[in-house]
Amino acid sequence: MEFNKKVSNPMLVGLLELIKEEDTPEHRNMLVGELQKAELLAPAIIDPAPEEDGEGGMKLAAASNIRFPMLHGPADSLMFMGFTDMKEYEKWEKDNRTFPFFALKFDDYVALLMQKDAGGNPCPAKGIVINPNGANLLVPKDIIAGIMGARMAQALRQTDRKAGQGMRIPFPAQAVPGLRKDPADDPKEN
Repeated sequence: MEFNKKVSNPMLVGLLELIKEEDTPEHRNMLVGELQKAELLAPAIIDPAPEEDGEGGMKLAAASNIRFPMLHGPADSLMFMGFTDMKEYEKWEKDNRTFPFFALKFDDYVALLMQKDAGGNPCPAKGIVINPNGANLLVPKDIIAGIMGARMAQALRQTDRKAGQGMRIPFPAQAVPGLRKDPADDPKEN
């Protein structure tokens, strides 16, 4: 999560357009892959407000409180916003007040969606809306949970494969009296 970092996601923008034209499982998988690599702009409410740093930029106070506003989505659900680039952010900003922004990664959104407040209540957001004044792609929380589950399963498979490729250490038969040695360890028996 980086403050006031401008981003560009041409592959993600292209996939959003492609899915409008031809929504296939292959295109959706490509979109999911690109979404996991992308950084999206997210407007933020920061208290105290950022101050100029003397070099034309803005800096945050050490103990800033940062909140991310949400949009009302279908059935009055709340959605976090993500913008693929400054052009999309500025489209939304024209109809709203100016907010500072952060560049958030997919995992940052996951953390926001899964967090609980001080009272232990779950986050009220039901997902992410990407480019609300453009492609307006809704990514519900259950789809995000499915993506995370698939990532975890893939990581477990890779861990299992690496464990199975470990170095084979011959067991010394003489360590236990009466135990035959493993024939694989004896070059004469192979």
